[in-house]
This record gives sequence, C-alpha cells and structure tokens, in this order.
Amino acid sequence: MKKGLSITLFIVLVLALAFSVAQAQDNRGTIQGVVYQDVNGDGKCVNTGVEGEGPAENINVEFVSSDEKTIITLYTDMYGKYGLFAAGHSYWRITAKPNADWVVTSQNPLYAPLDDDNRVVTDVNFCVQKANAVTTFGSAAVILPQSGAAHSNLMTIVSVLGVALVLVGLVLEWRRRQA
Repeated sequence: MKKGLSITLFIVLVLALAFSVAQAQDNRGTIQGVVYQDVNGDGKCVNTGVEGEGPAENINVEFVSSDEKTIITLYTDMYGKYGLFAAGHSYWRITAKPNADWVVTSQNPLYAPLDDDNRVVTDVNFCVQKANAVTTFGSAAVILPQSGAAHSNLMTIVSVLGVALVLVGLVLEWRRRQA
C-alpha cells in the first residue's frame, strides 16, 4: 500500500512540475526586427526603393526589461535580422547600439510590450548610416560629402568667412579688455 501511495505521489509531483514548466514557457514572447542601412540619412530605410538601403550586419541591439533587471545584448545576422525569443512578459526597451562606424538615423530606442494578449512583436526596425557620412551638431544631423567628392567654391568662401568672423570677434574682445 505504501509503495502504491509513493508512486502516485511521484506521478503527481512530475505532472505538477511539467505543468509549471509548460506555464512558464507559455508566458514567453518574441521580439523581432531588422537593422537597415540608411544611405541618404532620412531615417527611412524600409522598402524605400533607395539603392543601397539593405540590411546591416553585426549591429549591436540591446533589450532591457521594464524593471531593468534583465539586459540582453544581441547582434544582427548577415541579413540585418535579430530576435529575442522566449522573452518574459515586460514592456521591453530595444536600443540599437552600433559601433563608432555607424549612426542611428531612425527613432531609437523602440518599445515592445509582451503580455498574454501580445506574444509576438515584429518589425522593430532601425535605420543606421555610415558615420563618415554624418556629423551631428546637438540634435541636428548634417550630411557631409564623401571623401573625394566634388569640391564646392561656395563651401570654401563660407569657411573663410567663418574663420574671418571668429578672428574679428577675438580682436574686438581683446581690444575691449585692453580699454
């Protein structure tokens, strides 16, 4: 009799464990996206028809849970794709963090809520541009010409005038302090 009771108890424990594992896996979700190259720096890089706006590989993508206790870092594959599978319920913050060779031109970070009603979030996409093509001043991005690009006389004149104005300002400030 005791042997039958211990076998029954063992079976109940195994079933309870299996049920709890199934429930834990059931509370998981998926976040997927792609990082694309943004050739013209307009922050739009998905299905634009612009030549060269394809996937960007080996871009760092960071996932942070809403309680900030879970931080996961992944890299895009050769097709620019990334995915966090079996992610727990949370309001995930996804941030593209490329190396110094790239600048993010799209909204960054993005957010993905995972819960019982929303278990799969796709199209969490980012746009990046080569860093040598972009310089930022505050929050504004300025696209600079590529090395070897055609020279502009207007740019030379504006540059010389800018340096001249700075020098005049310095001389005037020096005179003001002397007086």
